[in-house]
Amino acid sequence: MFQMKKSLGFSPRFKPALYCVAGLLAACSPAGFEGEMAVEAPVAPVVTESKMAASVAVADPAPLAVVVVPPRHKTTRRTPRRGVITAGDIDDTLNMAAFQRYLSKERSTLKLPVSNLARPVLVRLTGPAGKPAPGVRVTLRKPGAAEPFYSGYSGVNGDITVFPSVLGAGRLGSVEMRAFAQGQGEATVKRIATNGSRTQIRLPFASDWKPEFLDIAFVVDTTGSMSDELEWLTRELRGIVRSAKRSAPGVDIRYGLIVYRDHGDDYVVKNYGFTARQSEMVGWLRKQDANGGGDYPEAAAAALASGAALNWRRGKGERLMFHIADAPPHDRDARAYLVAAQQAAENNVQIFGLGASGVAAKSEYLMRQAAVQTGGRYLFLTDDSGVGYGHAEPTISCYRVTKLSRLMVRVLRSELSGQRIEAPAGEVIRSVGNYNAGTCRN
Repeated sequence: MFQMKKSLGFSPRFKPALYCVAGLLAACSPAGFEGEMAVEAPVAPVVTESKMAASVAVADPAPLAVVVVPPRHKTTRRTPRRGVITAGDIDDTLNMAAFQRYLSKERSTLKLPVSNLARPVLVRLTGPAGKPAPGVRVTLRKPGAAEPFYSGYSGVNGDITVFPSVLGAGRLGSVEMRAFAQGQGEATVKRIATNGSRTQIRLPFASDWKPEFLDIAFVVDTTGSMSDELEWLTRELRGIVRSAKRSAPGVDIRYGLIVYRDHGDDYVVKNYGFTARQSEMVGWLRKQDANGGGDYPEAAAAALASGAALNWRRGKGERLMFHIADAPPHDRDARAYLVAAQQAAENNVQIFGLGASGVAAKSEYLMRQAAVQTGGRYLFLTDDSGVGYGHAEPTISCYRVTKLSRLMVRVLRSELSGQRIEAPAGEVIRSVGNYNAGTCRN
């Protein structure tokens, strides 16, 4: 989106008028489904043996004195059409060594806090026949401890990615994992070394991943630069969920919405909670308008904390939170943003950040940390639609570009089915780097 904010000398009251002009140059158009969508076939999982870089300690430096609005670059202007918004994504849990190198480099440049993601527990569970085992209940504890510091379920392709330091257990050299067959019976007990490699464990029982529920919440920046993303979500939500539900027929779904702006606007954070009625969720979205904001950073930390504190259901189900934004929190709130992500991880809530048109280095840096420590992904808009102003190139060595709506469907279907869903060749608009089922080989 076109950015004219307080850091350039404009007042919040003048901003709506500026965005009336900026809307003509929007970086993405309203999108919607036209007909039913095809169903992709799951692909075989790829086992990685990534080595982590040196651990990074938590830091909380003083905020910078000067806020710089990221420069914009213009692409060819076309008439906006439905369904043209394009995007890519990165699952940093599958590329931990590269992600740690990225954090180390960006931390020294941006002077923002970093989560302690050293010595993670990296496991891939399979059944007796070697097939992925998603949805297996597992606990993790310090060796010899009476109580676990983590209790949850194996994720897509049977993967477990847990950061003991984030959950308050400290830097552990190893952990004791217990896996339960259908939540009952004798547990399989294994000692896991936190040495940076993903350990494969073949269980004596197969998994039967059928999620009982899906709680899906959207945390949306509704400042003046976010009008197109807000309209896109309003138009696309029904179709995205309809297609994703094919992976889990009959799953019980609740929808949540949190919208936010910044201090000095009409509101800072509005929390609508959860509803079981999709029509009510769409109604909430239709009531929103994109306005206010003032300076470049927004109240993202307070909004993410509000999302983490929602009444998420517990048990065998999916808890997904999508943070859609084009600006970071204020520097002084960066640590609070990461703490909110930590609270989400404690509640087994996965965060999927969606970097919109105005996203820049600080937003990517914080949103990727929130995603990785909760087992989510970082999604980002791209220039491939050819509409409006350009989108910043992410600091990622490999990804594939498809339509954003199709990417959202694949993310949801992957979580609901327990098998990572890749884009069919016909949907891939552009590829960057050496991509292999979410893993960067370059």
